[in-house]
Amino acid sequence: MIQHVVCRFSSVKKLLAVGVLSLFSAVLVKGALGQAQSQPVIEAATIKPVKEPNHTQFHDSTEGRRLSMRYTTLSDLMMMAYEVDPRQILDGPAWVATDEYDIDAVAVEGVQANESEEAMLKELMADRFQIKVHREQRVMPVYVLEVAKGGPKLKAADADRSENSGCEHIGVCWFHKRTLGNFARFMQFVVLDKPVVDQTGIAGSFDFELKWTPDESQFRGMGIRVPLPTDGTTALPGLFTAIQEQLGLKLEARKIPAEVLVIDHVERPSEN
Repeated sequence: MIQHVVCRFSSVKKLLAVGVLSLFSAVLVKGALGQAQSQPVIEAATIKPVKEPNHTQFHDSTEGRRLSMRYTTLSDLMMMAYEVDPRQILDGPAWVATDEYDIDAVAVEGVQANESEEAMLKELMADRFQIKVHREQRVMPVYVLEVAKGGPKLKAADADRSENSGCEHIGVCWFHKRTLGNFARFMQFVVLDKPVVDQTGIAGSFDFELKWTPDESQFRGMGIRVPLPTDGTTALPGLFTAIQEQLGLKLEARKIPAEVLVIDHVERPSEN
């Protein structure tokens, strides 16, 4: 599940604190798009429009059967439930990305919210927003992740290590037991300004670090302004060079058919 860092972005599990930048673990999207689960997972839910929207205050939390979200848009819910970048959400009315809601939901007995968050969000959107969507391919600007000349420089994950990721600070990050699909999604959701498509063809999980000097174009979606070097020098390479030198991979900007999520129907929810 994609984790939120400082401002609005996907499923919030941790915040920027004590110099640790929480990342994410990816999940597969299951079930029919825009349809409630065959077995309901929500016992009760309330949705209240936010009277004074503040796009920097989005956060969520889970505790037992309870899921709470504050200052969240429908676009946020879609990013979490369907694992898409906002640039991959098409054809919806403007309010999908601007109207903010406070949401509280309780899962049915025996279901933990933190383990069923995607299912809860899909059911919530289908029942309360009447959303119907479909996926299709559209030609769009993306970054393609491929194997660089000379081959990958990746260490197979330690089987005894738990899945984990983090950053000591912006531009110094580590990935434990992560796939390259996970890594591509991190680049897409957290660092870069375009979707990232994994075309490495490499399966398996890996343990690796990536150290680079971010530029001003990176981390903008997280509401983070990257400071410029004060001494006119940088000790670490830029992102694209670092990925090639340290991981044996490469990122290239291209226009290719990529998957998007198209909104066919949606309604504002009634307040209750």
